[in-house]
Amino acid sequence: MTTQPPNPKEIFNNFVQIGVVVADLDKATKNLTEIFGFGPFRIVEWPPEGREDMVRYYHGVQGEFTARMAFTEFGPVELELIQPLAGDSIWADFLHKHGEGVHHLRFNVADVAPTQEYLAGFGIQPAQHGGGLRPGTTWMNFGSEAWIGFVIEVMNVVPGTDGRTPVLKGGEVIE
Repeated sequence: MTTQPPNPKEIFNNFVQIGVVVADLDKATKNLTEIFGFGPFRIVEWPPEGREDMVRYYHGVQGEFTARMAFTEFGPVELELIQPLAGDSIWADFLHKHGEGVHHLRFNVADVAPTQEYLAGFGIQPAQHGGGLRPGTTWMNFGSEAWIGFVIEVMNVVPGTDGRTPVLKGGEVIE
């Protein structure tokens, strides 16, 4: 019995985030707020305090990269700003190669594995992945730039949540 390949319209139907890499998070959030009225922004040191043991991988090798992130929402879509701080990461690679700009589109999925298997069929492999801010979540950035010019990210949704980035206090989810 042959199984049907997944329908990409089912995999990539829950678009939730645009990710932008920036060199200076404070400057970016200030300008977006003062000029365009965006915000308020939630700032996260990544990994958050108390969660330094969050597993993260860069091109299949366990990484120690860090970043500062800011989140704000536009209806159902979240804007994520990412300032790479230390360590090898696809965010730092992007900033070095392209400068600031749109880095990824994120889709929430029930399970990351079927998406990974589907994209592997096209030769698209994970470039970076790790544990999410919400315990029980996993995110995966795929090296899809050669196919579409930017990264595709997927994150599994924890049952009982809407999949949005949680509000944290002291590294703990408080929403």
